[in-house]
Amino acid sequence: MKFNSLAKFTAISTASLLLLSACAGGAEETPAETGAVAGEVEVFSWWTSGSEDAALQAIFAAAVANNPDAEFINAAVAGGAGTNAKQVLATRLAGGDVPEVWQTHPGGELGDYVAQGVVLSLTDLYESEGWYDVVPKKLIDSMTYDGEVYSVLTGVHRGNVIWINKSVMEAAGVSLSGGISWDQFAEAAAAMAANGVAPVCLGDKDIWTAAQLLEAIIVGEVGASGWDSLLAGSKSWGDADVQTAVGHFLTAMEWTNADHKALGWTDAVAGLAAGTCGMNVMGDWAYGELLVKQGKVDGQDFTYAFFGNESDFVTVGDSFVVGKGSNEAGGLAFAKAIMDPKVQIEFNKLKGSSPVRSDVDVSVLGVYQQGASKTLSSGNQTPSLVHGQALVAAAVGQAYAEAVTLLQANGDVAAFSAAMDNAIANN
Repeated sequence: MKFNSLAKFTAISTASLLLLSACAGGAEETPAETGAVAGEVEVFSWWTSGSEDAALQAIFAAAVANNPDAEFINAAVAGGAGTNAKQVLATRLAGGDVPEVWQTHPGGELGDYVAQGVVLSLTDLYESEGWYDVVPKKLIDSMTYDGEVYSVLTGVHRGNVIWINKSVMEAAGVSLSGGISWDQFAEAAAAMAANGVAPVCLGDKDIWTAAQLLEAIIVGEVGASGWDSLLAGSKSWGDADVQTAVGHFLTAMEWTNADHKALGWTDAVAGLAAGTCGMNVMGDWAYGELLVKQGKVDGQDFTYAFFGNESDFVTVGDSFVVGKGSNEAGGLAFAKAIMDPKVQIEFNKLKGSSPVRSDVDVSVLGVYQQGASKTLSSGNQTPSLVHGQALVAAAVGQAYAEAVTLLQANGDVAAFSAAMDNAIANN
């Protein structure tokens, strides 16, 4: 068996409540009459934290309510940013064990699956469901290869947010909001440290969190257009502004909690919530974690800021593909559930991200999310390299992770820049 029976029970039980409510008081239609599907549908992801799992269950609920004869199976594998899940999935795909649905990111990461020939084109679904009209073109382009769209987005996270514990900030006598300079960040960090609080919350037992911290600092220094140029190879990682940003990263590492190498990203968010550290540079999946898991209130317990131009939005799109294989109809049904307007709101409300559909009412979302949704639609979108969003080979992202690991160990800014220039040149 390729699933956990408890996970299956949880998903189906949650959805059954909605199904019973929807069917009460009227005659039930048969699956054939509603276009529903049957059979097992394995949904493979890395969403296991409190806020992530709660958001995922919103999709399961809609999928099962619309397809009562199907078994949508939650096959999530724990591990921040999918580190463990991707390894498990790679082994399974190599052995021909293809899940019906799995989580990935747009850009180069998705492109690898397309090249393997293991994912189904969703172009017909985009056309029949009218999704081309409600999903921003730049995001569709990031999921398109040779004219075919291969993925659906649950929402879009912003990867370059500085989350701030308000009590710690106020006790330090500083105020941060909107776009801030490095000097403002450094001043706040020094004031927090003087109060005996670690300024930067970090949990980098998985290197991606440190890599994301550096990514946000670089984008803040060179801007969204500069970051695009770095990824395209038209700007050198050895340029003075990039090297300045890398130096800032090394300084920020000196401000982190002493146990950062033993912790994961959710631990760092918990430290921020508890006030044992002051600021956490993390994507806005931390927003869902702060609200759902930590029970904190936006604007009361925490606030947020951004390095550089606050209109620069580093995109981290959570998406799912449909695998070629045993139950493609079931996979397509799950994709349709993801794009249901009600699910888009419910999911993103719990996850902390912005809905990908432009036709949904975001006024029911939190204050932060309303602002993020506006920036997503009107700001400067630039893709996260850390999370595989950029249209570069996956090897470039791996080279970046390795370069950050070495940078933490030796502090050699020039070596870091040379490694990245080489990785981009060989892309």
